[in-house]
Amino acid sequence: MTPDHSPHAVLDELAGHPHGDDLARVVHTAAFAAADERRTTLAAGIAELVDRAGLSAADAETRFGNVIRALERGTSEGAGSATRVLLATLLARGVALSPPEGPEAEGRVAEALVWLSTYTSVDALIALDAALGERAAGLWRAIAALVRRADQGALPELGRAGAILAAAALRGSTSPDARAEAAALVDEVRDPIVRSLLRDAVSPGRRPSRAPGAAAGGGEGAGASGGAPWAAGGADRDAGDPARLAGELAPPPRGPVQLVLLAATGILLVIHLVRLAGRGLLRYRRPAALEISPRGVIVRSRTELFGRALREQETYIPVEALLRATREVRYPRLGLYAGLVALGLGTYLGVSLLVDGARAGSPELLGMGALVFAVGAALDFGLSHLETATRGRCRVVLVPRKGPSVALAGIDRAAADLALGRLPRA
Repeated sequence: MTPDHSPHAVLDELAGHPHGDDLARVVHTAAFAAADERRTTLAAGIAELVDRAGLSAADAETRFGNVIRALERGTSEGAGSATRVLLATLLARGVALSPPEGPEAEGRVAEALVWLSTYTSVDALIALDAALGERAAGLWRAIAALVRRADQGALPELGRAGAILAAAALRGSTSPDARAEAAALVDEVRDPIVRSLLRDAVSPGRRPSRAPGAAAGGGEGAGASGGAPWAAGGADRDAGDPARLAGELAPPPRGPVQLVLLAATGILLVIHLVRLAGRGLLRYRRPAALEISPRGVIVRSRTELFGRALREQETYIPVEALLRATREVRYPRLGLYAGLVALGLGTYLGVSLLVDGARAGSPELLGMGALVFAVGAALDFGLSHLETATRGRCRVVLVPRKGPSVALAGIDRAAADLALGRLPRA
């Protein structure tokens, strides 16, 4: 793409055009209608859109070509041609005039843009940075989430071609958010071409650092996700490099009254048995990715049954709406206490049997007493060292000011500390 045929050159032209924004809105409406209806051309309804906007063919003239004629006939020119760059930049400008608000809206816009890039001649991804600047950060995160889902086979309408084009857009972007997303996706995607494109996006010297052991889900998460990109507070903080953690959605902590009532009625035991049966028999999983930045928290989760994704969900909590974010290790000394109880019972029963065996002269009682004592000692040793096997794992709990709490289990403890350190302190 030559400098004269670049999105910046088109934007400069539109800035001085008396109908520049009107043309951008026409292209935006036509393109998104085509994406919604899954049409590979943008010609349908153009005359009505132009009349509604009060435009004529003369009003659509630019030095890059006539916008209306380009929409009506489409284009088979090369990807760097003036007409294609004109339509792509007009679509990106249309998005900038009506920017999506929130992760859900950004996800819908991103999916439409990637679909248009894949199946039509209008590729607005090349002009997002020029048209939106820093406001494109949320769209790049949403595009990375699409790559993650497409790589997992969850987006058949985009497929491998869409994932490749989206990865190429992430690679070509100058946005720090896009580069961070690309760096995180390198460790997650399985497609060799997509991974190669993303690996080229960031040179080794510029690759954003990630918390140890952190990974994105898809996921979201979000990351999250997914996945996409993610040091404790201080000099290492970078608003464009969110920290991401991979884990699994877990029930949030219950209050003491609720916990006692559920335990006393036996409902708590039933809940745990049902959950255990679901994991073992139905392969029920809820993998999730937690993305933390100084601006807020995004949780991308996926519900799986028999290894197939049933639902994907993304939750965004701005930092202003976040009441508390904590890292907790559940029952950190449970193994030690259980071991002590086993040792005490084994000692009491074993010694009692040994005494009774000595009095009665019974080798069987003596042997049984020694066995019970040995089992108690072995249980004490094993349970006391159980914490070693699970050391370093924790649960992250997010409590918003409004709405339900969110908890992710199986998080690396060191990575959680580093990621939570990115949140501003009150």
